[in-house]
Amino acid sequence: MLQYVWTKLYAGWLRSQLVRERPRVVLRHGQGRNLILGIARNYSIQDLRPFVRSARKFHDCRIVLVIDNNPDLGKALDAEGVDCVLLDVASALGRPHMNFARITDYVAVLQALSGQIDRVFLADTRDVVFQSDIFDALPDEPIIFFEEAHGFALATAGWNGNAIRRTFGEQVFDAIKHHEVICSGTVLARHDIALMYCWEKLLLGQLVDRRHHMRSGVDQATTNVIARVDLVPRSVVMPYDGAVATLSGNNTDFLSVRDGLMRTASGQIPAAIHQYDRNSEVRDFVYATYDGPTAGKAGDRSKDSTLQKKLRITFGLQGP
Repeated sequence: MLQYVWTKLYAGWLRSQLVRERPRVVLRHGQGRNLILGIARNYSIQDLRPFVRSARKFHDCRIVLVIDNNPDLGKALDAEGVDCVLLDVASALGRPHMNFARITDYVAVLQALSGQIDRVFLADTRDVVFQSDIFDALPDEPIIFFEEAHGFALATAGWNGNAIRRTFGEQVFDAIKHHEVICSGTVLARHDIALMYCWEKLLLGQLVDRRHHMRSGVDQATTNVIARVDLVPRSVVMPYDGAVATLSGNNTDFLSVRDGLMRTASGQIPAAIHQYDRNSEVRDFVYATYDGPTAGKAGDRSKDSTLQKKLRITFGLQGP
C-alpha cells in the first residue's frame, strides 16, 4: 500500500516537471555551442571558485550554473564570467532526494537552450576542476560516461552495489554487477542525447520505492543501469584515468601534483579531475591555485557514519 501511494506521489511530481515553465536563460558569457552545466545550490562562491575559475580559464564556451534565490552568489558568478539561472526548489510530495531531483533542473535548462547548444558537459560543481578544454579532449560521441576506478566492480563496491540493489533489485544487479562503477557526476553528451538521458533517469525513478528514493544513491544507480544495459545507443564508457580522472574509494593516489599540473601515474594530464578533494595533496593544490575554501577535509563530505550504515542494514534500507 505504501509503495502504491509513493508511486502515485512520484508520478504526480514527475507530471508537474513535464509541464514545468521553462526558465529564461540568457547567455551573456562565453561563445559557441558547447555548454558546461552544473547545479550550485547551497554552495558559497569559495566552494565554487575552483570549478568556475578553472572552467573559464580553459574554455571560451558557455557555462551555466543553477542556483537558488541568492543574488549575491549570482553577482559573484557573473564576475567570474559564468551565467546563472535562478530556480527555486519548491517543496512537493513525491519529490525524491535532491541529489536526484536536480536532474529536472538539467532538463529545464537544456530545453530552454534547445537550438543553441550542440554538446553539454553535465558536471558536479564542488569537486570538479579543469586543466584543459574538455570538449577538445573527448571525441564527439552521443554520450560519454566515466568509470570511477579499475577493479572497482559493482559486485565489490559496497555503496554503489547496494544502491543498485535498493533501486532495481537483485535481478538487475546480477546482470550488471561485473561492470566497473560509473560516476554520475560527470557526463558528456550531445544536447538531444543529454535530454533523453535525463528523462530516462527520471522515468526509471518510477521503479524505486520511497524509502530508497529519498537516498542519494538513486542518481548513481540510474546512471549505471542506463549505461550498462545500453539504454542510450552508442554510448561510450571511458576509464577512470583518462580525459576525466575520477578519484574514488581507495583509488585516490594515482594522481599527483608535478610541475604545477595534476598528472596520472602514467604522466598523463587529465582535462578534468572529479572528486579531487579525496586526495589531500591535490585538494590543497587546487584550493591554493583557485582561491578555494581555506580549510577542508579530503573525502566524501556526505559519507555516512558506521552507526548510520548499521542502522540502515538493521531496518532493511541497505544490504550487508
